[in-house]
Amino acid sequence: MLARDTRPSLNEPTTVEVEGCLDVAAQALELLHQLSDEQYNFVAAPYLQSSIGQHMRHILDVVHAASAREIDYDVRRRAHPVETDKEIAILEWRHLCEWLENLCEADMDTAIDVRHEVSLNRQAAAKSASTLGRELAFVSSHAVHHFALIRVSLSAQNISVAETFGLAPATLSHFRGEK
Repeated sequence: MLARDTRPSLNEPTTVEVEGCLDVAAQALELLHQLSDEQYNFVAAPYLQSSIGQHMRHILDVVHAASAREIDYDVRRRAHPVETDKEIAILEWRHLCEWLENLCEADMDTAIDVRHEVSLNRQAAAKSASTLGRELAFVSSHAVHHFALIRVSLSAQNISVAETFGLAPATLSHFRGEK
């Protein structure tokens, strides 16, 4: 069911964190290949305030952030052309897949400092120590959350998508009857 160039073929086993990110990339690429430019830019108001492209840009920003030694999840490329041009999003996902495919088990323990704003009432950032593996697990989970929102936009446009799109890995394991 995946588009022919969505999920890269891996020559060697990878980590579960990388596998999860590549699964997310495959879903993103499959969707992007399916959408027209008009659908990519559609805002399903009043249910959503952002287009699929804006959600996709945000997801890509978070994944890009995870590729840095010091992560700042608050750095955003608002109004970047990736929000309106799905071909740019496709290229960025492919580039991220190449980066992911070059990671190995040892990379998962790479120490990373993470900065992120935490207060709704003032600018206040927390700084945390983490690892690349933990952050890859976060970015794939974060993407799935946004895929669920994108699914609302798809539904408003009567666009069908895979039943698994926007569902968390634990939900899918539950549906399969796994613990």
